[in-house]
Amino acid sequence: MYQPFHQKYRPQILADLVGQNAIATALTNAINSGRIASAYLFTGSRGTGKTSSARILAKSLNCLETDSPTASPCGRCSSCRDIAHSAAIDVLELDAASNNGVDQIREICMGAHLTPVQGRYKVYTIDEAHGLSGAATQALLKTLEEPPPNVVFILCTTEPQKLPNTIISRCQRYNFQRISLDALVAHLKTVAEVEGVVIDEVAMGLVAQLATGGLRDALSLLEQLSLLEQPITAQSVWELVGAVPEQELVELVRAIASDEEWDTINIIRTILNSGKEPLVVLQNLIEFYTKMLIALTTTDSQSDSLLLEGASKECKQLAISLGRSTILASQQHLRNCEAQIKSSTQAWLWLEVAILGLLPGAMHSVGNPQVNATSQVISTIGTSQIASPTSAGVPNSNIWQTVLAKVPPALKVLLSQHGSLASFSEDTATVFVKSAALKPRVDSQIAALESAFSSVTSRPIKVSVSS
Repeated sequence: MYQPFHQKYRPQILADLVGQNAIATALTNAINSGRIASAYLFTGSRGTGKTSSARILAKSLNCLETDSPTASPCGRCSSCRDIAHSAAIDVLELDAASNNGVDQIREICMGAHLTPVQGRYKVYTIDEAHGLSGAATQALLKTLEEPPPNVVFILCTTEPQKLPNTIISRCQRYNFQRISLDALVAHLKTVAEVEGVVIDEVAMGLVAQLATGGLRDALSLLEQLSLLEQPITAQSVWELVGAVPEQELVELVRAIASDEEWDTINIIRTILNSGKEPLVVLQNLIEFYTKMLIALTTTDSQSDSLLLEGASKECKQLAISLGRSTILASQQHLRNCEAQIKSSTQAWLWLEVAILGLLPGAMHSVGNPQVNATSQVISTIGTSQIASPTSAGVPNSNIWQTVLAKVPPALKVLLSQHGSLASFSEDTATVFVKSAALKPRVDSQIAALESAFSSVTSRPIKVSVSS
């Protein structure tokens, strides 16, 4: 029967744990010296080995090939096989995300007082332990306070801060760190060789980077890539995950830094036309600005580990030319726009507006670039720009703001950031758009603008757009 990579290459002994040497050594010494705690707390992000370590510990305590617990369970005896298939009588794995009630925990606590049937220890692994209800946590606490002999509880969680301190203090805690890039690459190379997957060095490094320290995610991505045409390149990885290649992000940021409106728009549209989601583009760009910030304080060799495909040198050059303050302001501006893009039905338009707001001309025209994107650039109109007051009694200085409040949301944010009221008379109005690239967008919304002006002034107004 076919097994996914993350199951097929799951560690079977503590020595097989990837990137968790300190934890493997500590647990090995505890087993060899017979200093087994009654409760363990395994914390860390997903895919770092928490549940695998819990299963290995259960095998180590109950392996029948030896007369005492061993750090190297055989994997062949009936106890090891039953634990591997979640069929052992004395070993129970509970997912607290779906079984978080007090009744399940009370049943476990009652069973804990019974003598082990097959092995030496009863082992209870509670995955996603932070999902336990308050009553369930209290029921478990009573057992942890006075644990029965030959019983081991292993609590695994990605969010230890949600567990009460009374539980944490009664457990021996091990923090599983994100697996280093080098350790991930080395392990992926071994798996690729065994599976006959032909993948180049850059693509392998990219897989490890995208896994963000999680071995399970890295193996799952490698398995998906193994189904593609080989040899697998970095471009294959980018296409599969739907992310923007870093070289394209370099080109985009270079166009932004050069204040090239049309080049910026064309690059954005090329990226979107390739099938990338606007939100993904925004998030990838935020990550790239973070990498530029890091590149300012790292050596060239350290930068190379952050960026691939020859993008590291260009990234550092861009970072130096932009400067720390501009990078921070740009990153904050993009984060402020993220919520609008998530909720908008015209996410592509919000993305273009958000990125055009990064152009030096736009950033300098805004007093505070960290203000929320929807109210970032609202032009003020001097009395010299207004030909005559309106019959509706609306103050001249408030006409533009009142009109903006009546247009569709996507048009409002576009004009707030990149537009102003150039002139206004008895029956005409001229809207100025700072970016010529955005003029066609505003032209297509003339009807909405005329309707808004008419609503404010109580008379027909003819609107034109200039740039």
